[in-house]
Formats: sequence, C-alpha cells, structure tokens
Amino acid sequence: MKLFRSPAIILLGLCLAACSDKTSGDGSASAGGSTGGTTGAGSESASSATEAVSASDSTDPTTNNTSLPGPTSTGDPSAGTDTGAVFLLPPDGGVAGQCDPTVQDCPADEKCTAVSDAPGDPWGINVCVPKTGDSQVGDPCDIENGKYTGLDNCDVGLICLLTDDDGKGGACVEFCDVNSNCPKTGAKCVVYNDGSLPICLSDCDPLVQDCPEEQACYNSGGDNFVCFKESAMPGEGAPGSPCTYINQCQSGSFCGAAASVANCGADSGCCTPYCPVSGGAAPCQEGEDCLPFFAEGSAPPGLEDVGVCSLPG
Repeated sequence: MKLFRSPAIILLGLCLAACSDKTSGDGSASAGGSTGGTTGAGSESASSATEAVSASDSTDPTTNNTSLPGPTSTGDPSAGTDTGAVFLLPPDGGVAGQCDPTVQDCPADEKCTAVSDAPGDPWGINVCVPKTGDSQVGDPCDIENGKYTGLDNCDVGLICLLTDDDGKGGACVEFCDVNSNCPKTGAKCVVYNDGSLPICLSDCDPLVQDCPEEQACYNSGGDNFVCFKESAMPGEGAPGSPCTYINQCQSGSFCGAAASVANCGADSGCCTPYCPVSGGAAPCQEGEDCLPFFAEGSAPPGLEDVGVCSLPG
C-alpha cells in the first residue's frame, strides 16, 4: 500500500513520513507530524509525501508498507507504483471533495470517506459512497475493488485502514469529529492527505515503541507521537537510508533532513534513530549527537528525554 504524505521534520534539519495501515486494538493508528511546538532537533521541517495520508502541519515523513500516516520530505520516489506501502501527507488546505468526513453530511444509506483522486495515488479527496456494512472501531474490514475506493464494510464515521495491497485484512478506524475529537476511542485526532484523512490514532512513546505488532511510533507533528503501520520494505529504513515518508523508516527511527544525518546521500532525507538524551550518542552514527527533539521546557510530560541522532550545528 502507499503511504500518506506529510511535512517533514528537520532535526536541526529532520523530517518524518507516513504511518502504516494497521490500527491498535482500540481502532487507533499512529502517524503524522508537524513541527508545531518543537524547536529542538525535530523542530525544522522539510516537505514530504506519504501514502495518501497527510497530517496537518505535520513534520515527520513516516510511511507504511501496506499501502498510512506521517510527514517527511516531499517527493515520493515510488510514485506511480504500488509498493505495498502506505504514506501519509499533511494537508495543504481544507477538505476537498463532495462531503466532510468529520460531519458525515451524505444522504441516507451513504457515508463520507476518503478515496484516491488519481489512479495509483492514495486518499486525496472525500466523497459519498454506499454504506455496505456496520463494522465498528477495531473490527476487521475489507475494501472492495482496490485499496482506495472507500467501499468498505465499516460503519458511518469509520474507514478501513491497515489493509494489504488488495485492500484486505484491515481494521476500522474512527474519523475525527468536527471538533477534532475522537468520541468513540478517546484517541488522538491527526489529519493527513490534504485534509481528506482526519483520523483517530493511538498515542505512543518513540523511545519505548509501545505500538501493536507491525506498527511503529511516529511523530505526527508538534508533540504528537502516534502508532501507524511500519512501511519500510526489505533493505529500507536503516540509519542513513533514504526516506521520503514518515513511516518509511524502521521502528524507532525518524526521517530527518539530509543535512542532519551522517552518510545521507539523498535529497529527500534519511532515516536516523530516536535516542534518549540522557543516554548519549550510543545508537547514533559516527559524528552524530543525540540532540533533544523538543526545545528546552517544551517537551510534553513523559517525553522530556526524547532525542534524535543528528549532526551537530
């Protein structure tokens, strides 16, 4: 599956990409990213693209390999091909299409969901589709006629994510409501893919990587860390590897700006590990330091020790 695009974060030039399509047991998935609220190593951002899911003002480019959410640098090297990864992208202005998934303003027996706005692309617009099922948050789901058609068996207000490349074997995920809340799950509302994918994902700790199996913890902008499907293909996502999407890096890593990562030969950005500031540069490449992700005094409770490996200066 393709991933959603979202803005990239620059660790002193780092960026992040989209998340994967799996949801946690409560139906939430993680992904997204924005630089809002960060002024440490993860505060600057580069443009990014993800599987059809983008986070508003997100700064991390996570990608997911099933087809979901996070920000990183722009430009998807695999554009036009379905690699099985899903990338999230940050919105660049408002909801597009004929309906609004946060208010579900479609006729009776229909629901508002996200679909592809161009062949081969991930979710990009919102349209009304027939309601064909009543599966609830976290329930198994499948999508008919392709991964991005919106024709799934989830109830109104939900969307089937975290599927395989054929749109099968996913889980129903809650759309945010008009107040950017998640009344069904109490999860975090993150917005991807130009506003077409306002979804509810689980919080997580990037140092602990406490997400469900096959998901990883990605920054979805500001102080938001959410779980989403890890989309790194075999041989991808190691420290120094090129990345374009937030969830394109291996679990425990961030898609940073090329100038901030040692041995990075890609313009889009390269993967670099999260690290505990109190633990030094043990997980970092030679020449890198473990720099605070958040500016001094701005880290959310419990995330004060989060850092990211980056070249100094």
